[in-house]
Amino acid sequence: MNSAWSIEFSRIVLVLVSTLVFGLVSGYWLLSVAVNGGLYVGWNAYQLRRFERWIRSGAHTASAPDASGVWELIVQHIYRTQKANKDRKKRLAQLASHYHAIMSVLPDATVVLNQNLEVEWVNKISQSMLGIDANRDVGQKFSNIVRVTDITRLIESAPDAEEIEVVSPADINKMLVIKKIHYGEGKILVTARDISQRIALQKLRKAFIANASHELRTPLTVISGYLEMLVDDEELPPNLNNIVQNTYLQAQRMDNILGDLLVLSKLEEKGYSETSGDILDVPQLIKRLVNDFQKTKARSTHRIEFDVTEGLKVKVVESEFYSLCQNLISNAIKYSPPGSSIRIAWVLSDTAGACLKVTDNGVGIKPEHLSRLTERFYRVDQNTTRKVNGTGLGLSIVKHIIENYGGYLNIESEIDKGSTFTTCFPSFRVSYHQDASDKV
Repeated sequence: MNSAWSIEFSRIVLVLVSTLVFGLVSGYWLLSVAVNGGLYVGWNAYQLRRFERWIRSGAHTASAPDASGVWELIVQHIYRTQKANKDRKKRLAQLASHYHAIMSVLPDATVVLNQNLEVEWVNKISQSMLGIDANRDVGQKFSNIVRVTDITRLIESAPDAEEIEVVSPADINKMLVIKKIHYGEGKILVTARDISQRIALQKLRKAFIANASHELRTPLTVISGYLEMLVDDEELPPNLNNIVQNTYLQAQRMDNILGDLLVLSKLEEKGYSETSGDILDVPQLIKRLVNDFQKTKARSTHRIEFDVTEGLKVKVVESEFYSLCQNLISNAIKYSPPGSSIRIAWVLSDTAGACLKVTDNGVGIKPEHLSRLTERFYRVDQNTTRKVNGTGLGLSIVKHIIENYGGYLNIESEIDKGSTFTTCFPSFRVSYHQDASDKV
């Protein structure tokens, strides 16, 4: 660079010296400046024209203008920039090729959509899962290729609805979970994962549990019958009394577990339904259920407070709603100290529909356990829960019941302050007569 500018400065000095000498000799200073300045400007204009033609033709290295001084330096800078751009493009092309190779071999179908919901890129497995061909369908509207209402609704919906399970549009024997992710400026990444094997295993597990529970019920009933006879036998030796009594209690507990497993199997088989059930007078059912609990001596010390909205009814199956209430209230009683208060609320929410809330003043639950409470047989504290008579399936039953009606279960708890279990039914199931809204 120093050499190039030295040459350019030398030219400028030469022009100045020539102008000075010509002016001194001839005395025509204006003419001297015009001639020498014109020669310098004309030479640069010539170089500029060559440079412009070279740039216009693509600025290829082989056809670069032969120049010196600052013009040579400019050509060198352009050459270096071109070389850097070529290297960068090569690296980007390699990266894109590597990315496409990885995406192509992914086990999940992957589709990239632009802001107009047109297919921009798709991997090979998308054809067998979604029926989208990488060579044929790029540039086509997604909804014109995949004509499934649920998938179209997912793609066109707001970002908060991001995952559904549907039958594959390309193969009815496959079950897919479709997920969308918004990224960039209006871009959408759609993925589809085959969960057919998982669904099949779940069905197999459910069938096994249902069949095993059903088959075990009969022999267990016989065993319980004989144990009950022994418990009531006055001639039973005293040293065997505790053994038989404990065995009978465990047989009863096993019978309760089998009963709850059968209930869960029926709930899972039933699934979600918008039309099932009849209009149920919930306030009356809650009162009846609480009266049943209070008649039990072991539970008579708890104070039960009501916040029940009269006239607020819901469309459900009575036996299922009774089971839901029974499990929630039973848990509140079991895990709160004697003499403590339990609050039962049946209220109308502006956003969530009709909600049943059961609040206790028990020991509370640590945050890390809350998300797993509805798992089958999940125990927060093995030492404590063993002392409580229960099957470990109550909250799982509650969750399945409420989800089958399109609602949800929410659990809030603080250590040493108690817990609140809330089940909310959607508005389309709620029937409310405001003229009977007095509370009890």
